[in-house]
Amino acid sequence: MRAFVLAAGCLICASALAADKTVHDTDHGFSLTYPEGWTSESTSSDSIRLKVKSGEKGLTCRVSENLYDPTAPDNPPDPRAFVEKDWSLDDWQTLIGAAFGSASFSNDRLARFPDGYPVRVADMDFRLGDGNASFYGHARIAISIRSDRYGFVTCGLMGDSAEETARMWAPLADETEKVVNSFVLDPP
Repeated sequence: MRAFVLAAGCLICASALAADKTVHDTDHGFSLTYPEGWTSESTSSDSIRLKVKSGEKGLTCRVSENLYDPTAPDNPPDPRAFVEKDWSLDDWQTLIGAAFGSASFSNDRLARFPDGYPVRVADMDFRLGDGNASFYGHARIAISIRSDRYGFVTCGLMGDSAEETARMWAPLADETEKVVNSFVLDPP
């Protein structure tokens, strides 16, 4: 009986692992794991390296990666210490929120890549509008800076109201957390 339970448990674990797809982009130095049923789409920016969608559920995850210059006037010279110790909610606003009409950040926390290097994770609520139409969004974001590169993953969705967005987000929160936590920015 124990052998059967153990074998069944291994099959369940194997099928759960097989249900995910890992992309390791060696050219841009990152990895991300997402559910096998999601679709990969073309990217619309030079800094967006991967874009995947959950299909009908409306969740989109984007991985961005680019060069980081620690000698630039406003950049912290020690990115590890910055991400690990000196981070504030204002830093979220400066680095990510500036691209949105409005953004508020919550649930900021320090996480670690598998090798122990620091990564920041937070939730973002935002509104995009052009006067005639407004959309409300929610996203979970992970960001890190390593040596001469920075990278982040943003997994989010948008709805016609903050309430609709919250309803859409609720059943996807656990899956989103798993995808965001799978993001790894490779060491130099």
